[in-house]
Amino acid sequence: MRTSTLWWVAIPLAVLGLVLQGMGEADAATPWEDPLGVVGMLLVIMPLTLALNITLNRRRHQRGETSRDSVEFQAAQQARAGAYTDAVLLGALLFLVLTLTVDPVAALMAMAFLTLAVAAFWIRYRVALKDLRG
Repeated sequence: MRTSTLWWVAIPLAVLGLVLQGMGEADAATPWEDPLGVVGMLLVIMPLTLALNITLNRRRHQRGETSRDSVEFQAAQQARAGAYTDAVLLGALLFLVLTLTVDPVAALMAMAFLTLAVAAFWIRYRVALKDLRG
């Protein structure tokens, strides 16, 4: 599907989503009380996000930015590594803050997030290393 066709489909869906949100219940306390609003929100977010993601990926591919030898790819790899480190540090800070200010259940949830984030990295690392070694 061409990129322009993709946008010609995404924009009317987003407009339909805005209309559905307008028809929804403005006084709803929870999303379950306003199904039209939830469907409308999804019709705004999903098509526009997918169209933007596909468009950007196609442009990166056309420019050669997806090649492992490109400067853009190396910069993106370094940025992802830095963002992961930041996320682990922020997760540890969140655990500390929740331990001191809120209840133990919230702190345990933050610790579970932190543990899963680190475990996910090591699992992905081991799989990638195995693939590279053959």
